[in-house]
Amino acid sequence: MHTPAPLVSPETAFASYDLVSFGKVLVPAHPLRFGFQVDIVPSQSVCKQVVFALVSSELEIQNGVKRSHGFAVRVDIETGEIWDLLNDSGLVGWIEQPMDSFTDEEPLLLNWEIEHYGAALIPKLKIASEVFLYPALRHTPDMVMDTVAGNETGKGPLTTFIHPAVWKESL
Repeated sequence: MHTPAPLVSPETAFASYDLVSFGKVLVPAHPLRFGFQVDIVPSQSVCKQVVFALVSSELEIQNGVKRSHGFAVRVDIETGEIWDLLNDSGLVGWIEQPMDSFTDEEPLLLNWEIEHYGAALIPKLKIASEVFLYPALRHTPDMVMDTVAGNETGKGPLTTFIHPAVWKESL
């Protein structure tokens, strides 16, 4: 994994957030499982919302507007609600465990696990001990996914996220 770096995205869904990239994943044509995860301790965070995503480095043009495609959610730290950011799917779910139960020893895990079969990228979002379904994405040749995490503008995303990991394995 490379050194976390600030990320500027043209995606309007990310406009209200300071973003950081923890690296990129090249998605080859063969079956593969890959993922990205970070931890946070909500009680130590100065932000009310965090963004957690794996997005394609290549933008799509829809109705003359450049749009990101990938997997992205916004987690409301106060309510535990999880909202879709890229696919207009609305509320994905919520975290049942109380936010104040997460500590340095047991932080809140945010994890994307993607399985690539055929032309499909099938995501599984795991937050805390809960698993959420999310819309699949079509794989394109030479696809590169960027790992993205962030929080509200001005809140310093590099200090919010701990234990970042990017991984991949052949199936």
